[in-house]
Amino acid sequence: MPETATAAALITRPLVARVMGGYRLGLAGIHGPGHWRRVRANALALATLTEGADPHVVELFALLHDSRRLNDDHDPEHGPRAAALARELAAATLLALDTARLDLLADACARHTDGDTTADPTIGCCWDADRLELSRLGIRPNSRYLSTRAARDPAVQHAAWTHGSDRAHLPAPPGWPAPRR
Repeated sequence: MPETATAAALITRPLVARVMGGYRLGLAGIHGPGHWRRVRANALALATLTEGADPHVVELFALLHDSRRLNDDHDPEHGPRAAALARELAAATLLALDTARLDLLADACARHTDGDTTADPTIGCCWDADRLELSRLGIRPNSRYLSTRAARDPAVQHAAWTHGSDRAHLPAPPGWPAPRR
């Protein structure tokens, strides 16, 4: 999917540097930059197919949602920490979002592991993109936990399964952290 100038301008090298400055896990981990890139690909694909979804918010979600994990196991507060980071980045003028979009991003990050579904198209794309990436663990998503019609599409699920189960290194905007094998 081609990136718009606006999307590219949202994720800047200083933003990524600040995110990575607080990242505590290995670059090759199951919640690391490779995962973020695959969530990004899923999220942008879902946003294209979901009316009303904001592609800029879903892309920022991909970068931030697991960036404040303390471990790869049980870490129930990593979502709220990612939401707090989004607000800190906005306050530091590293994240250029209006209040409504910042609130969507923070909400998506804060609650992404709660197992909920939502009628909000943007938050739904965020959560579904992450849930479709369970393929990296050999887990197929349960439709009961998917918010968008697009995420329940067999072709979308197949693409996500292929990328995730292969732990594919997908492209990302300049400045995104590079995963390691």
